Formats: sequence, C-alpha cells, structure tokens
Amino acid sequence: MPPKKKNDLAKAAKMADKENLARAETEILSLQHLLELRSHEALEARRSERMWRERMDAFSQSIEQQKEDTLDITADMMRQYKGMQEQLLKKVADLEAENRQLKKTIEERDSEIAKIQMEKEQQKRASDLEILQHQHKMEEMQVEFAQMLRETLDKMHERLSNGTYTRS
Repeated sequence: MPPKKKNDLAKAAKMADKENLARAETEILSLQHLLELRSHEALEARRSERMWRERMDAFSQSIEQQKEDTLDITADMMRQYKGMQEQLLKKVADLEAENRQLKKTIEERDSEIAKIQMEKEQQKRASDLEILQHQHKMEEMQVEFAQMLRETLDKMHERLSNGTYTRS
C-alpha cells in the first residue's frame, strides 16, 4: 500500500497546503484589514494631532496677542498717568504761585490798611488836639468876655451909684 499511502499522503499534504493557504489568505486579509484599520487610526491620530497643534498655535498666538495688548494698554496707561501727573504738578505749581501772589497782595493791602489806619489815627489826634485848642480858646474867650461883662457891669453899677450914668 505504499502507493495508496503515498497518494493519501500527497492528498493530505495537498489538503494541508490548501488549508494553510486558506488560513494564510484569511490571516493576510485579517492583517490587511488590521493594517487598514491601524492606518486609518494613525491618519486620524495625525489629523487630531494637527488639529491640536493648530489649536495650540492659535492659543499661543492669542496669548502672545494678549501679552502685546496688555503691554500696549499698560504703556498707554503709564503714558496717561505720567501726563496727568505732569498736569497736576503744573497745576499745583501754578496754584502755589497764585497763592504766593495772593499772600503778597494781602500783605500789601494789610500794610496799606495799617498805614491808612495810622494816618486816620494821626488825623483824629490832630483833630482832637485842634478841638481841644478851640475849646480852650473858647473857654479863654468866655472868661475874657465874662470879665469884660463884669467890668462893664461894675462900671455901670459904679456910675449908677455915682449918678453919672447917662443914656446916650
């Protein structure tokens, strides 16, 4: 039976080869499918990575833009602050100068007022002195007039008592 065995063996080997070939083809198809799946996943991963990189780049650009904007705003605010500070310092200096000028004017006016008050007091004293002098003179004149009147009355009385009074 060797030829039959050989034939059986050859058949069995052929069958085993067919089965191996079918298994290999199935495995190849499975591996191709797995390769396609992995390629598709890799492609999706690259696409997702590219999308995330684009988003990261956009965020980085946005952050950089915000930094620049913040620096610009800070610089602008600093410039405005310095400008306002300069204006306020100038205003303070102007007001201080005006205040000094007003104090000087007040001092001059106070000096003028004091001078006028002294002149008024001197005029009042001079007036009071003149009034006193006039009053004194009037009193002297009253005394003189009273004396003259007494003398005249005494003379008239003496003439009346002597009988020498004549009417004119």
